[in-house]
Amino acid sequence: MFISIRSRMVATTLMLTIVATISAACGAGTSTTGQAAKPIDTDQIQRVEFLNQITDEMYKQTMDGQVVEARNKLQQISDQIPKIHFEGITSVEGLNALTETITQAKRVYNAAQYSSDEGQVAVAKLRLATDALTHKNQPMWLQYHKVLQNDALLLTQDIKSNKQAEALTDFGKMSQHIAIIHPALLISREASSVEKLDSVLVFLHKNISEKPMAARQLESGLTHLNQVLDELFLKNKDAIAFVPITDPRQPIIWSLGIGLIIVSVLSYAGWRMYQSGRSFVTVKPTRESENR
Repeated sequence: MFISIRSRMVATTLMLTIVATISAACGAGTSTTGQAAKPIDTDQIQRVEFLNQITDEMYKQTMDGQVVEARNKLQQISDQIPKIHFEGITSVEGLNALTETITQAKRVYNAAQYSSDEGQVAVAKLRLATDALTHKNQPMWLQYHKVLQNDALLLTQDIKSNKQAEALTDFGKMSQHIAIIHPALLISREASSVEKLDSVLVFLHKNISEKPMAARQLESGLTHLNQVLDELFLKNKDAIAFVPITDPRQPIIWSLGIGLIIVSVLSYAGWRMYQSGRSFVTVKPTRESENR
């Protein structure tokens, strides 16, 4: 009798644990995806891809010196923005960065005297921004990591050699490179992470401009700059090592997979408990107890 009751208790406990765990897993699959789990309308995806295509054409025309054609493409890009719902594609900060980039480009292309250098910078910022909308995992702006690493290295050498003029020049170059990818950063990354980068740049410029340069503060600032860049470019392995890789389109399959693993573990544990229960000796009733 003891064995039977114990076995039922084990089985019941296992079943309740399994059901609760799978339910929790299903709930977790729904909650972790959040807004990302909400499907983006196919029409919106096509509109964003079309926007990226127009920008690519504008970029090529600008580089070929076809300013009038590029200006027409810019107007076409501007007309497309109100037709797109950016919910689930980028954040409010990302959308603001995109619209501001378009506005700045209009100023450059519609100026009384067009500057080819300014035009190339403006279209490069816009090209990287629209690419970031359509390529979440591998946007083109990631290619700037090596460029910024070299910028930081040159700046470090200038500071160690106490070359203030060179440090200001190299800081200016690095700032220009960051300015080109800045809208794309806001589209792809959390605004708080981009704000960290902006704060570090302000700190570095302030200390480089001092006479004499604040070497100790600058060394600390450069260390922080490299950490922020690693965060933005996802080079900090420790920060992303424990992020589960799941497919938000298949939360049920993911949850069932977890459930099967848990079932296997708990079933084995229950079997071990049952085996240990078999070592108990059942006590037969004595005649005295039968007569009572």
